[in-house]
Amino acid sequence: MEQTHESEADTFIAEPDQQPSLPPVAEPVATVPRSTMNYMLIAIIFFALGLIIGVFFMDRQVQLNQDENRALIAQAVEAAVAAAGGGQGDTAAAPQLNPSQRYTVDTAGNPSRGSATAPVTVIEFSDFRCSFCKRFHDTTFDPLLEQFGDQIQFVVRDYPIFGQASYEAALAAECAHDQGKYWEYYDSLFADQTTLTRDGFLARAETLGLDVATFTTCFDDETHLQEIVADYQAGEALGVGGTPTFFVNGRPLVGAQPIDAFINLIEEELAAANGGTESSS
Repeated sequence: MEQTHESEADTFIAEPDQQPSLPPVAEPVATVPRSTMNYMLIAIIFFALGLIIGVFFMDRQVQLNQDENRALIAQAVEAAVAAAGGGQGDTAAAPQLNPSQRYTVDTAGNPSRGSATAPVTVIEFSDFRCSFCKRFHDTTFDPLLEQFGDQIQFVVRDYPIFGQASYEAALAAECAHDQGKYWEYYDSLFADQTTLTRDGFLARAETLGLDVATFTTCFDDETHLQEIVADYQAGEALGVGGTPTFFVNGRPLVGAQPIDAFINLIEEELAAANGGTESSS
């Protein structure tokens, strides 16, 4: 009888301590479906486009506001030219203000000389191209300051109604104000009204020892456009019809009046402040 022998190689019986090792189980891996990735990429692209479009329209709106303000000044220039008979010279401001009325005129943030606590404040609405403003500057400005000293505060507000050069001169003066040299620049502009150009403005800045690079950036960027427009709008709302127009404690004085007209009005205000006793230095 044929016998069948099982070899040890044919049969394997695993003992309890000899269990075969299993391959390690891989940690689960988070995966993002391709469709989700596509949506995410599209969202990022649209977000970036939104930012770009937003910045574009913001810059566009700023430009539109600047254009609107320049148009406002241009309208004022046209009105002044018409009042001057076609632009032949200046206008000394037709009296449209009530001399018996006391107006409220803001001075905050505007260039000033003298004490902020002075009993009398003189506010000038001025244009650096105006020959009557120059006449006041050359004949009356310094004598008034010398006579009344710290009893008056003198404030200038911009009213650029004689063309683009008037507006640019106002810009330049405000840029000089940023560096503490407004009044020196104010004097230099009235000293020579024939060089109210960009080169002339920069040359003045250099002569007066200003930081020319900072001044140039301020001027070219029209940093003080809004302030100049605000001054013009304030003057228009008050009824200012031309330059120079002054308010002495709110009482209007129109044109380059003789110095006595200013002295009389200032002394009246000083007398009122002192209980009826005139006082001048």
